[in-house]
Amino acid sequence: MKFGVLTFGYNSLYFDAFRKKREQDGYYDVNLGDNAQSIAVRNLYKQSGISDDQIVEVDREALCEYTGPKTIVIMNGVFYSDTFPISDSIIPIFIGFHTTKDVIREQRDFFLRHQPIGCRDDGTTAAMQEFGIEAFTTGCLTLTLPPRESKPQSPKLLVVYGSGAGYLPPAVFHHTPEHLLANAQFIYHRLPAMRFPFDAQLREEAERYERALMARYRQEATLVLTPLHHVATPCLAFGIPVIICRVRNDVRFSMVDKLLPIHTPASFSEIDWNPPAVNIDSIRDELIRLVKARLMTVSQGK
Repeated sequence: MKFGVLTFGYNSLYFDAFRKKREQDGYYDVNLGDNAQSIAVRNLYKQSGISDDQIVEVDREALCEYTGPKTIVIMNGVFYSDTFPISDSIIPIFIGFHTTKDVIREQRDFFLRHQPIGCRDDGTTAAMQEFGIEAFTTGCLTLTLPPRESKPQSPKLLVVYGSGAGYLPPAVFHHTPEHLLANAQFIYHRLPAMRFPFDAQLREEAERYERALMARYRQEATLVLTPLHHVATPCLAFGIPVIICRVRNDVRFSMVDKLLPIHTPASFSEIDWNPPAVNIDSIRDELIRLVKARLMTVSQGK
């Protein structure tokens, strides 16, 4: 039995815009949030006593084509219709799972066989339940990442932003205290690439780059400002104060919304610029317990 970690090749119709941008501009860039989730899964495997030689990497976009040994895969992340039906060699564990209502409708029988489904957000949970599938909301497994051991001595605001849905409204800076902006550093949470789709080398580089960014957050940030789910949740886990600012809220943030405010332009004037770190120890402990229990059950064939 092997244990799978998802990597991301983007060789799918859902990412055809990447191919077109590369043809037009010579490059494109990808969101690193997927890789944050894979880093969390690797950490959970380590905590569960699973050694590196038991781990295999599985491209999310090729789950239906996988022909390797029987492999348990934690389905933490976003999944599209062409992911399914997944290979018979894959044994899925659904924790932190997100997908669309159309996928749930198309794959209802599959999800019924693997219920209960642990979903990343309330929207996916509600959609599952609408189709008679037992489901519950777990949040994202990046919340299981360990807290940092020490805090930086020098104040530093890290502004971590993306594009598209991860666009940071610049109006927020009209409300940002000058003393925070004086030492702020800006990080674009996407990786430029000139080859499409991602080959094994690019998939490895993307995860390594995301790991390096996480190290920066732990070592440098006394406050993080971001519109991004998979910057906010790792930083919450690290014990870093976080402010989320977005163009609009959406259901993908329904778990995070229970932990701290999701600010949109109408509430930028109400932002607390000296927020405390949120204690998520109980959430972390429960997620780790759930993952270990599911790994044990599935690996024993129950």
